[in-house]
Amino acid sequence: MIDIKHLKTIATLKETGSLVNTARELFLTQSALSHQIKDLENKLDCQLFERKTHPVRFTPQGMLLLELAYDILPKVEATKCRLKESLNQPISQLRLSVECHACFHWLLPTIKEFNNFWPDIKIDYERGFSYDAIPDLLNDELDLVLTSDIREPDKLEYAHLFDFKLKLIVSPDHELAKKAYVTALDLKDETIISYPIPKERQDIFKHFIQNARYDGNLKTVDQGLLIFQLVSAGMGVAALPDWLVTPYESQGLIKSIPLGALGLNRPMYLAMKKNMKDNPVYRHFLNTCKQNRR
Repeated sequence: MIDIKHLKTIATLKETGSLVNTARELFLTQSALSHQIKDLENKLDCQLFERKTHPVRFTPQGMLLLELAYDILPKVEATKCRLKESLNQPISQLRLSVECHACFHWLLPTIKEFNNFWPDIKIDYERGFSYDAIPDLLNDELDLVLTSDIREPDKLEYAHLFDFKLKLIVSPDHELAKKAYVTALDLKDETIISYPIPKERQDIFKHFIQNARYDGNLKTVDQGLLIFQLVSAGMGVAALPDWLVTPYESQGLIKSIPLGALGLNRPMYLAMKKNMKDNPVYRHFLNTCKQNRR
């Protein structure tokens, strides 16, 4: 009754947020997509999502089907990878680097899950973080790079993993904590605490403060936990991905605020050589990354 194509459709609808984008992603006409969804709803005798919402809002029944899709689709993809493995040159390791300190929060569980399925393939992430890992990828010193910035697109393939919101975090008693959102002017005199990344590569400066006047201080620290401790103590503010912020905010240690009225959305990509984009091992690692960020 429920086909793999149905699960793929539901998962894509959740990822893209709209029927128009889902049809485009699945190479279907909107009419064919609507017919497929309506046929599935008739078979299941329930509505899967609310129409005319953006992004699409799933019903409780739709969420159950979405959970099934998230469970089944990676297993199907992984099995296809193994079936194709004999047709490809064996891969003994994947050399990985990240241009995002905060990615380790979800990346390490991803690597563990990947290794459980591919025990003979070593994930080499000894280089760990690098604020500019793309040159090493181009020089064949790396196989994969997690990044938010697209460089050398003619030479590399960038697979979109997900989008995330960059949030400003402040202490609960900071004067900015009362604002619905902050502007670049609000940060003019603030001490901004960040990972040790050059200012010109930091999203808050590249995509938010940009050319606005900034007279504050930039303080760098190596550990994410220390950033939260310093912010909680009122020693500065920081801009971090939403997935990293939520646990600390739920404890009341910090307050998060959108950057701008619409918030600051940033993409995350998995960069690789163009000739590897269809390799089943690479595809499986890509899908595992997507699955663990949901």
